[in-house]
Amino acid sequence: MLQSSQENRTCKLQNYNKQRPIIDKESTTNIFFNILRCALGSEYTLPNEIGADVWHEIFETAKKQTLVGVMFNAFEKLHEKQRPPKNILMQWIVICEHIKNENKKLNDIVVKVSDKFRKEGFENVVLKGQGVAVLYPQPLLRVSGDIDIWLDGDKRSIIKYVRQFFPDCKPVYHHVDFPIIKEAAIEIHFTPTWMNNYFSNRKLQRFFKEHSKKEYKNFTHFGNSDKKAPCSTLAFNRVYILVHIYRHLFSEGIGLRQLLDYYYVLKQGFTDAEKQETLNTLKELGMMRFAGATMYVLHKAFGLEERFMLTKPRIEDGDFLLQEIMLAGNFGHYDERIKHEEDNIFAKRVCSRMLRNMRFIRMYPSEVIWAPIFKTWHFFWRKFI
Repeated sequence: MLQSSQENRTCKLQNYNKQRPIIDKESTTNIFFNILRCALGSEYTLPNEIGADVWHEIFETAKKQTLVGVMFNAFEKLHEKQRPPKNILMQWIVICEHIKNENKKLNDIVVKVSDKFRKEGFENVVLKGQGVAVLYPQPLLRVSGDIDIWLDGDKRSIIKYVRQFFPDCKPVYHHVDFPIIKEAAIEIHFTPTWMNNYFSNRKLQRFFKEHSKKEYKNFTHFGNSDKKAPCSTLAFNRVYILVHIYRHLFSEGIGLRQLLDYYYVLKQGFTDAEKQETLNTLKELGMMRFAGATMYVLHKAFGLEERFMLTKPRIEDGDFLLQEIMLAGNFGHYDERIKHEEDNIFAKRVCSRMLRNMRFIRMYPSEVIWAPIFKTWHFFWRKFI
């Protein structure tokens, strides 16, 4: 009797497994990309029916890549059998409402913070994050992060100002934390970003200096506020956002949200002269190979059209970059190869990072080789700043 009961359960399980759709990881990833492209208004192809198990994987990937809000736009375009089950849909809606509310609060804070710094004598510009969100068709659905604000002035003067409020602050090369309000994390930038290669970095810092005055004057509305704050120009972002992505590849890792920011920068369009100006800068910085890999990812993941590309996509490099992105998630938080806990042994941290970055040395040798040199200099620089 016991054996018969067990056989019945086994039989039912086998029948269930036969009826259950079997979709491998690659197929699920392709469906994820097509739903994402659907949400962005690009061309997409989807199966007639998407099962609950697949939707569970898609939902987890969307959270991992911080794209839950952006992908919500796809649902009204899908027919009933393609939409997520009710339990996932309700979770999705709750997260989207939270994202909207956080963005509304942050937009108000951005304008107030920018205005406050100007009154303190610092011209400024809002970088990436909320500064790029204004380019999105629905800015409130982009997952927000810190407030990154670049102040006009020399590094020591800005640090001196910050230490009036936080004497124990610990600046790094490009920014210092300024936790003046609990509602939002603020990073004050002395410079937008950097490159490990000393010579490339000098060219990059010159580019920032040449563009700074124009950036401080590029006032833009944030959200529904009548007030404005300056945010980066498109010409600036075509270089800066790509360098920002490039830098994170060698440190924390990157996610699709950072690539989507660049997608919307390029989707604003550019003239032939503007394109050539951007390319000249990227060539100077030695970034053309990475630019080609990025164009491939922007096409594969988001459906970026050829007319918006800066250069020809590099398929092999792009495939490698996309694998890194899907593995790492937003800022590398899901990459088990990256140890996110603090380790006080400097040499150990540098060696660990160097070993991890060796997989990039064939494609991007300059940044990998210069990394330990920059890290060592930076370690001693922080002792005396």
